[in-house]
Order: sequence, then C-alpha cells, then structure tokens
Amino acid sequence: MISRIKWLSFSIELFLAIPMLGNIAGDTIPYYLCLIAVWHACVLYISRSEREPVLGSLFGIIASFLNFFPVVRIVFHAITALILYIEIKNGPGTD
Repeated sequence: MISRIKWLSFSIELFLAIPMLGNIAGDTIPYYLCLIAVWHACVLYISRSEREPVLGSLFGIIASFLNFFPVVRIVFHAITALILYIEIKNGPGTD
C-alpha cells in the first residue's frame, strides 16, 4: 500500500517539477502547495509507522513551502520526485 501512496506523491512532484505546469499550479492556486505539504506529512507518518524511508516526504514538505521562489521550487520538486522514485524502487516487493 505504501508504494502506491508514494507513486501518487511521485506523480504530484513530477507534475510540479514541469516548469509551465508547476508555475501555473503554484501561482494560481496559492493554497494548493499547502495541501500538498499536508499530504506529504500524512505520507511521512504512514512511512514512519511502516518503517519505510521518509526522506522523500521530508523533501516534499520543504519543496511545498519553497513555493515563493520559482526556480528553487522547480528544482526542489524535481529532486523530491527523484528521491521518491528511488525510495519506491528500493522498497520492499521490488526485487
């Protein structure tokens, strides 16, 4: 179950890392990234309870609050997506 949740987080972060789409979402819906931060906090809680890596969720929370710096926002969302992808591929059941 946690891998599906992380795949959704990865998809959201990858969407936000695309310059045009991420800028539109970040600029037109100011509270959208706060909701994403709450989503990452929930994923962080679930990951910790299942003893899974939490680095991707931590970076997701940070990336959500760096919304006010356009270039930094895009880079951080891309880094978060990469970290989540690595966590998913190295997680249990992907042997």
